[in-house]
Amino acid sequence: MPGHHLVARLQDMTAEELRRRAFRWPGGSLSLGELRERMLRLAHWLKAEAAVRPGDRVAICLPKSPEALVAMYGIMASGAAYVPLQFAGPPERLTRILASVEPRLLVTTGAMAVRFDAQDLAPLLKIEPSEDGTGLEDVLARSGRQSAIADVRPDDVSWVIFTSGSTGEPKGVMLSHRNMAANVDWMQRRDRMTERDLRISHAALHYIAAFDLLFPMASTVRIFLLGEREAMFPDHVAEAMERERSTVWSSSATALRLLVEHGELERRDLGAMRRMSFYGEPMPIAVLRRLMAALPGTEFSNHYGATEIDNVANFEVPRPLPDDVTALPLGRPALHCAVTLRNETGAEVSPGEVGEICVVSDAVASGYWKDPALTASKRFGGRPDSFRTGDLAVLRADGLFHPIGRKDQMVKIRGHRFDLGEVEAAIKAHPKVRDAAVFALAAAAGQTELRAAVLAGPGAGLASELRSICAARLPAFARPVRILELEQFPLLSTGKIDRQALKELVSGARAQQPADRDKPFDAGDGGEDGDKVR
Repeated sequence: MPGHHLVARLQDMTAEELRRRAFRWPGGSLSLGELRERMLRLAHWLKAEAAVRPGDRVAICLPKSPEALVAMYGIMASGAAYVPLQFAGPPERLTRILASVEPRLLVTTGAMAVRFDAQDLAPLLKIEPSEDGTGLEDVLARSGRQSAIADVRPDDVSWVIFTSGSTGEPKGVMLSHRNMAANVDWMQRRDRMTERDLRISHAALHYIAAFDLLFPMASTVRIFLLGEREAMFPDHVAEAMERERSTVWSSSATALRLLVEHGELERRDLGAMRRMSFYGEPMPIAVLRRLMAALPGTEFSNHYGATEIDNVANFEVPRPLPDDVTALPLGRPALHCAVTLRNETGAEVSPGEVGEICVVSDAVASGYWKDPALTASKRFGGRPDSFRTGDLAVLRADGLFHPIGRKDQMVKIRGHRFDLGEVEAAIKAHPKVRDAAVFALAAAAGQTELRAAVLAGPGAGLASELRSICAARLPAFARPVRILELEQFPLLSTGKIDRQALKELVSGARAQQPADRDKPFDAGDGGEDGDKVR
């Protein structure tokens, strides 16, 4: 079976490899052999009882659990496309996604099926995840037989991940079997994962980062499934890192900030952690310095990518971090990517000039669900394996790509075009600023004004100092007219900043302070802000 079908690799593993207990969770574990046996029985049930055929979609709306893991593998083994939905997400949004994707089957809990009238949208398989991972046993027992793994083509759709980005409208990113294999194989090479490594999988299933559940198909890394509730609290996450002796960790920059601020990392024994990476948003340098101090023996890496291709560029953070560093570069292209910077006409720009980051790779998503026009708009040079990211960068003399901002963050103020990312970078230069976001809002007489939200400690009172920094670094028209200091930022279910909610705060539409301490990785009911990352 070709290497592009990740679950088919279980067929070629040795008896010793299949005995490895590759997955653990608080209530049990699963060897690769046990996973293969359950996967093939479920695939048989899907074909025989639910009439699932290659090319169909099967949706899952489950908490992260061993049952969800087996369901994911079983769907892929059947040849159908796996469509993960946000568990306990907004019913209206889930309904819109299901109506669009037209699944042959929806796998969910009884409570969730009632919550958004799922029975009217797709045939149901109701299961209730359990602590010991036996919630699928009745289905597997009824199956009785094992199915052969479906013979799929490299470009057949493997996953459909729905993301809304800044628009709030669900948008399906289609990843083929070729795309998934390229992403997984590269991650194994990048992080040099071996049988000695244990990686805690904490990302929600509806987020692209949850494809770490497929990593054992490319390496011998062990995966620990963090429970739904445990993953909601920074101190519980940090406790799991210590208890399980985690060696490899990857999360959004915001999630790591919350671990630094609320996980009490300084008092924990995290000596097993050899490598930590972050993605999704620019990492505040003050937070990174605290993190590096708490884990003196750990490598740190900044990863840049998107839902459409998980990893485009990487920067290995030097130790010690120089005192004059105020922002991190994106780094150098990942080995499976050809990266160029291009102008609006599609021509490559020269080193030192700003251009849009454009990528060619087998890992680039095959397109957008039911949206060929959007798919075409993201291609260049007539290549189906290309992707225009919408992110702006410059290739500097150090040979590294440095972020400039987003094409859609370019605003016109008093006749001047300016990037909001540059304003955010100026504010983040203050050592007491943990994070910042800047928004362009309509003002009187049709003018545009900038407002900023700043993450600082209680009573920090930084507004005056930040205005001085902005005055020194930015032209007058690009200085925020209002700076709102917050103790916490609202977050999306992916652990990233909920920029729409934050924009409402700075515009005065909402008066309350958001709280992100209690739910760092599952704090919002909005869509997944996964279109682009900087």
